[in-house]
Amino acid sequence: MKLLLIVSALFCNSLLFAQDLNWNTSAIPNNSLSFNFGSIGSPSSAVTYAVTGPGTITAGPTRFTTAQSDISWRTAITFGAVSDLKVFTLTFNPAVCGLTFILYDIDGNNTSGDRAILNANYLGSPQNITMTALDPSFPGGSPTITGSGTTTATGTGTQGNQTDDRVQISIPGCTSTLTIQYGNNPAGAAGGRSFSIGNLNWIGSTLPIVFTHFSGQKIAEGVISLKWNSEKEVNVSKFEVERSIDGNNFISAGFINTLSSDGKYTFTDNTPTKGVLFYRIKEIDLDGRFQYSSVIALKFNNEVKSGITIFPNPASHSIFITTKNNSEIQLIRIFDSNGKNVLRNEGTENNIDISRLPSGLYRVIVIDRNGDSSSSSFIKK
Repeated sequence: MKLLLIVSALFCNSLLFAQDLNWNTSAIPNNSLSFNFGSIGSPSSAVTYAVTGPGTITAGPTRFTTAQSDISWRTAITFGAVSDLKVFTLTFNPAVCGLTFILYDIDGNNTSGDRAILNANYLGSPQNITMTALDPSFPGGSPTITGSGTTTATGTGTQGNQTDDRVQISIPGCTSTLTIQYGNNPAGAAGGRSFSIGNLNWIGSTLPIVFTHFSGQKIAEGVISLKWNSEKEVNVSKFEVERSIDGNNFISAGFINTLSSDGKYTFTDNTPTKGVLFYRIKEIDLDGRFQYSSVIALKFNNEVKSGITIFPNPASHSIFITTKNNSEIQLIRIFDSNGKNVLRNEGTENNIDISRLPSGLYRVIVIDRNGDSSSSSFIKK
């Protein structure tokens, strides 16, 4: 028996009418490895489809009627290695929400079984996927499902089970990119398999916010001003500004909780980090979903002198700070290893209580009465 993996990606016309991409009525030609459907569904979304990855296609893709009399999009593949995965990618612009579909024939033959690995992404944010076996009473056993409810869900067919098992997929959030990696059960042998993609359904679409401008500049020593403009602020709750010193690991620099009537925003970040800083804006929807702006990099040459002495170092409870030439202190700021300002002390007091700080390395910036900045570090035991 040839095993059929039928992925029904379902685009919803509205809350009442599903099935926005129907393979039986779609204009996609048979044997297509890529196709642009244009804008389909109601509300509409521009949908594309592509097939990539190792494995020799021996038949299709073509329309196919399943054992359940469903029209599907079938492809037969011979894999040279058990690790080979053919990747089926669907993109949606704007993203669609509540995507549901069925994987058909996740079973096996005498030498191998099927494996389907699913991932969904919404504008850079992985989405949770629910996967459920629809035919648990079939002889031979239903597919093994792992990762249901997480961002990577996998259905694996049982070797020797040729009962055309189906798996239901549901993505409760929104999806801008869906990938289905299809191949052999890694516990079996490499060989020929076949699969199909069925009709797609959703319950709505989202118009993502558009960031039209994002910039930043230093306006004072240790002070950075960020500005951005946005459009299509639908379902927006707030903005979070995130900062990074390496471009990979971001921390929160603060929030803007009030929306602007003209879509223009300004945020001031107080940070002493020298060199290159990376920033991005996180837009958070009322329902908890979020998306990011592009990342900007700002280079600063902060002229911070190492003109202070910290004692004791390492310290457990308090530190005593003296400046070069015994200049009067006006401001002390302490930053953790992530660049987060954890303590701020205005005034001439130079005996600082650090007992509540976690253990670690900290950087101290001192501004004296002349406006000069000095820096040093200490270790909290």
